[in-house]
Amino acid sequence: MPRGKSLTAEEKGKIAGLHDAQWSIRRIAKHLGRSAKVVANYLKAPELYGTKKRSGRKSTLSAQAKRALIREAHKGEMTSTELVKTLQLPVKSSRMRAILSSTPTLGYMRRARAPMMLPRHKIARESWARDKVTWTPGDWANVVWSDEKKFNLDGSDGFAFHWHDLRKDRKVFSKRQQGGDSVMAWGAFAGKKKCDLVVLEGKQNALKYIQTLETNLLPFVDQELGPSWTFMQDCAAVHRANRVYEWFEEEEVHVMDWPAKSPDLNPIENLWGILARKVYAHERQFNNIDELLECIMDCWENINTETLDKLVGSMQKRCFDCAMAKGGTTKY
Repeated sequence: MPRGKSLTAEEKGKIAGLHDAQWSIRRIAKHLGRSAKVVANYLKAPELYGTKKRSGRKSTLSAQAKRALIREAHKGEMTSTELVKTLQLPVKSSRMRAILSSTPTLGYMRRARAPMMLPRHKIARESWARDKVTWTPGDWANVVWSDEKKFNLDGSDGFAFHWHDLRKDRKVFSKRQQGGDSVMAWGAFAGKKKCDLVVLEGKQNALKYIQTLETNLLPFVDQELGPSWTFMQDCAAVHRANRVYEWFEEEEVHVMDWPAKSPDLNPIENLWGILARKVYAHERQFNNIDELLECIMDCWENINTETLDKLVGSMQKRCFDCAMAKGGTTKY
C-alpha cells in the first residue's frame, strides 16, 4: 500500500493542541481526516517525525543476481532480452536496462563495424604491421594517404540516438530514399599537408582514376614533398587495375603494399570521419548538390595541420596494436 502524504506544519500544530486538550487519538484522527496510526506515530516522537528515510520497495533482484547480470553484460554478446532469458531473471528487460545504465563501466552504444577477415587476411595484416612498426615519424610523413568518400544530401545514418528535451516536440529526421543525391570526392594528405579535394564525375574506372592522379596527385607531391615519397591506396578494384599499375611504373610512383580489410590501419579513414562530422554537424541536411559541395570544401579547408599530424603520429601505435592482436581488428 502506498504511503500517504506527510503531516503538514498546520496539522502537527493541531494534533499537539488537541492532544493537550485531552482529545483521544481516534477523535483527533477523525477531526483531521487522518489515520489514527499517523497521529499516534507523531505524538510518540514529534521531534523525529519525518526524519526517517523511507526504505522503499525491496529489490526483486538479489545482489548475487545483479553481479551475474553485470558480469554477463560486460561480455557484450547479448541483448537485454537475451540476458533476462539466459540468466532467468525475475525482472523485465526495462528494469534490467536501468540496472545496467547505472553501472559506471557499462554504456549502451552501437556495435562497431569491421570488415570480415579470413585467416589469410590476419596473417597479411600482422606481417605488414611487424614490418612497419619500426618506421619513424619521418618515414610516415613521406606517405601520401589517399581514398574516395561518398557524401549524401542527408548524411550518414549516425543520428539514430540523441538526447532529447522532453518539454519540446520530438525531433523527426526525414531521410530521402538512398539519402538523396550524392557526390564522390577524392582526397589525399601527407604529413601536415593535404591535397585539394577533388569531385569525381560519373562512374569511376581505371582511366578516370589515372586522370585524377595525374591532375591532382603529381602536382601535390611535386610542390609539397621531396623525391622519396610513397603512395598509399586501398585494395579497391579500380585501384588494382593493370592499367593503373602500368601508369605507376611509367611515372615511377612507389606504391605501398597494403593489406586487404584494413581500414583501421588507414588514417585517411579517420580523416573522412572528422570531415563527415563537420559537414553533417547538428544533423544538417542539404537541399542540393551545390550546397553540399560548398560545405564539404569549406570543412576540408578548415582541417588544421595539428589534426593531420596527430593522425600520422598514430601509425606506429596502429602497427604495434595490430601486431599484438596477431592481425586482428584494432580500435582505430
